[in-house]
Amino acid sequence: MEKEIETIYEDKNVVVIDKPYGLVVNRSNTYKGRTLQDILCDRYPDCFGDTEDFEFVSRSGIVHRLDKNTSGVIVAAKNTESFYFLQKQFKERKTYKKYVALVHGRIEDEIVEINAPLGRNPKNPLKMAVVSGGRSALTVIEKIKTVELGGNFYTLVDVFPKTGRTHQIRVHLFAINHPVAGDEIYCAQNLLKSDFKLFSRMMLHAEILGFVSPTTGKFRRFRSPLPTEFKI
Repeated sequence: MEKEIETIYEDKNVVVIDKPYGLVVNRSNTYKGRTLQDILCDRYPDCFGDTEDFEFVSRSGIVHRLDKNTSGVIVAAKNTESFYFLQKQFKERKTYKKYVALVHGRIEDEIVEINAPLGRNPKNPLKMAVVSGGRSALTVIEKIKTVELGGNFYTLVDVFPKTGRTHQIRVHLFAINHPVAGDEIYCAQNLLKSDFKLFSRMMLHAEILGFVSPTTGKFRRFRSPLPTEFKI
């Protein structure tokens, strides 16, 4: 059964969607299931059928990415002008992005800044890693609270990625020994075993996304309510 897709905001140029956990955003040769791209194409066939702009059509207007197991706010454009208008903001780091994560262990500092370059893991190309000579990546973490669940300590944090690298939040948190709970790629198996007794998902949520609207020219922020699992 297809996951229900809720629209947070929509106008003639953009649609802001509350992406559920478990939904793949982009089509690929290795994934045969239904994606957010498929859903958008079905909803807005006129948007992608009257242009030959390859990048806009091949992405179905989706300007940025969320991992399959990350929930939250994602924006798509309905026309080429809005697509490149929004894409430019992401490339120039002029958007506002706030995530919430539940991570393993106690984070003692109120604010943690992780400035570490990212690239493909040389030992496993399916993973990303902090690597010398990788692409610059900056993540700021603000501690909310530490909790004890199932005999283990976790810390709930707000996360502000200042760049937009693949798996950036997940790899940066793993690099400081606080991997995201339920992360099947970067968590050790013994940690995952404990996580899945408590949660049925990876505990990373894109809560707020802000950008200048191509419709009004004003900066707006859109919020996805925290899933119940995060209310601890």
